[in-house]
Amino acid sequence: MAAAGVAGAVIAAVLPATAAATANTSGTAHAGEAGRRPASVTVERGHALGCQGSSAGVEVAVELYENSEFGTHASVFVQSPDGAYRGGYGPGDTGIFRHGRIAAAVALEPMGEPGGAEPGATAAPHSAEAVVTGTYVRSGRPTPVHEVIEDAGQTIVIDGLNTALRTAATVAVLGRTIPLTCDTAFAFDLLVRKYPMP
Repeated sequence: MAAAGVAGAVIAAVLPATAAATANTSGTAHAGEAGRRPASVTVERGHALGCQGSSAGVEVAVELYENSEFGTHASVFVQSPDGAYRGGYGPGDTGIFRHGRIAAAVALEPMGEPGGAEPGATAAPHSAEAVVTGTYVRSGRPTPVHEVIEDAGQTIVIDGLNTALRTAATVAVLGRTIPLTCDTAFAFDLLVRKYPMP
């Protein structure tokens, strides 16, 4: 599996409902939503980053996510000439995004046979570590968000703002430092209401 093929997987897995099901983003309320009292209301603030990079035959995909309600999550996938590696953690409270700086260290384990998660892939010879560092700054005006999602027996209504981030980041792995291009990079400030489905 190429590194680019796993980009977005962690963000899709941990974003609270916003990436879990088909959303109604028309800006209209879901039928039956108006006038009902939600079972829960949360304010969720944080950052999401999805990046890729390559150097001298090594491809890397990095996913970093931080949510005030769900903690921090990190995932790194590496494909090298010697084999593939994968690692991650979360939820945690490590503080990946702090005052304009990005910092995350992820332990990597070999993938592939024997005993790996990717049958047919070449087993990497040893464990490794990936260290992601960089900077971020908010860029442009916030974009309004309105999503209505049905998931796990609930209607989930999400309102708030996403703000694009301008980033400069690298990952140090397997003895080299690889520049990252982050196609997904934003901060979010959301009000999330959950209603039981009739």
